[in-house]
Amino acid sequence: MSPVDEQTVIEAVRKHIKDRRPGGATLEVLTQGVRQDQDWWYVPIRPSQQPPKRYEYYETLADVEKELEKSEHLTILLVPAAIE
Repeated sequence: MSPVDEQTVIEAVRKHIKDRRPGGATLEVLTQGVRQDQDWWYVPIRPSQQPPKRYEYYETLADVEKELEKSEHLTILLVPAAIE
């Protein structure tokens, strides 16, 4: 298996979050915060608005993490980022 670079991880995450709308919010990858620690990638995600039911947002992130592991074979932790 070839090593995965940051751009590949960002593109994979964007592909998996683009149609997700927890509580009507769109999700954005904060590319400047993406980092790797051994086999794990940490990818900050910011919603366009605070979802009314926060658990929907966290469930969405968890579902996307599972999808990325299953379909892309990537170990990624989606880190909730604060709305500015």
